[in-house]
Amino acid sequence: SAQNEVRPQRRLAIPDNMPAADAKMAANEDPEKQPLLAEETEEENQLEEPDDSMSYDARKLVTFNVLCELGGTVWTKGSLWKTMGTLLAVALTTAAGVAFLLKDPSKLDTSKFSVISGFLSVIVGLLLGFFLSSSVNRWYACTNGFLELFDAIRGLHMQLSALGVPKLRIHMCMRYCVLSCYSLHYDLQCQTLPSDERTAFKQAKWAKMLTTAKDSSEVYNSAGGSLAQVYGKEQDVMIKLEDPSQTLWVWITSLITRMSADGEIPPMPTPTYGRIIALAEKAYNGIREVRGAVCVQPPYVYVQMMAMLVNVNNLINAMSFGMTFGVTLSVVKQTGTASLTGKLLQDVLVSFILSTIGPFLYQALLEVAVCIAQPFAGCADEAEAANSAGRIPTEKLLFQLEKDLRDAEHMTSKLPYWEQPHFKPPAAAAK
Repeated sequence: SAQNEVRPQRRLAIPDNMPAADAKMAANEDPEKQPLLAEETEEENQLEEPDDSMSYDARKLVTFNVLCELGGTVWTKGSLWKTMGTLLAVALTTAAGVAFLLKDPSKLDTSKFSVISGFLSVIVGLLLGFFLSSSVNRWYACTNGFLELFDAIRGLHMQLSALGVPKLRIHMCMRYCVLSCYSLHYDLQCQTLPSDERTAFKQAKWAKMLTTAKDSSEVYNSAGGSLAQVYGKEQDVMIKLEDPSQTLWVWITSLITRMSADGEIPPMPTPTYGRIIALAEKAYNGIREVRGAVCVQPPYVYVQMMAMLVNVNNLINAMSFGMTFGVTLSVVKQTGTASLTGKLLQDVLVSFILSTIGPFLYQALLEVAVCIAQPFAGCADEAEAANSAGRIPTEKLLFQLEKDLRDAEHMTSKLPYWEQPHFKPPAAAAK
């Protein structure tokens, strides 16, 4: 039918009498032969980190390759192995005390400690399950807040570009938006630092974002530079704020209203203006969601009890194994019977497995839950951030946001067959 007919794409017409050099130039300027998006840079490839907590192939999880790829996992955390080393030292100390201090260690009944450990394991597993579930939910809420913020900024750029707002206004608005994202990112990192290091960290980040460019368009068009740039006059205002990431949206909404008053976008009573303001509100809500997910933690009375029970259970298991090992050493020393020695060694091996795997897994789950509950801990130090498991890769998300904005700007300047429409014609704007 006519509705289903595939129409041929329109190309630039090149006259037959055009000189060869001009015809070649016209063919090269054909929009359909030009790349739509900017080429990937080395900086973007560097942000594709192998231990990124969100970039992995889930199909590898069902293979044995998962046993070898340990980067960015809990198994590389030094605190986990330090705890297990401490427990091993407790077990060996207990074994030495039982073997050399008791007169008759064979009368010692080590099964009583196994009963206590079994009782605590049930409670510890229940508390750890709740804490891990809460941490994962908060991690997802924080990530969704960032994605909601970034999507709102992309939508705001699309709306302003579609209405033909002057480039300088668009660039200023997008600079404020990206600056808000970076302020949120840096502030979340700053909260994980000791109190005496926060001021220096903030000053270093503000100094890094300071610019002397002529205007926002020069910042926007700078090759390889970030859009998160601030002028000295603006910095003097924002550096005094408790939360610049949220307060910056006062400037952004005021700038949007200024565009409406100047006739660059539809007036305030129109649905289009309401849609643009709704995108700003969506971005603000995304920031609030991130704040709520990071700042609102489970009550300390709950997590302290859970962590204490995990450590007590681990110590009881270590002491239980130490007593079993000490009794075995004492009996083997006294009897030396080969058949009896083999049976005792078997008991020691079983006790070692039962007393090690359980505490090791509980401690690992506690480490995982803590990593997920604090996705920005350690991210202020680049060397430490590379080994911080569970962190949200906001650097890569921010880079992708800026790349998308620049790609959209490139598409707007390379319209193939029509002129850029303007709600307020450029001639009227010049007047």
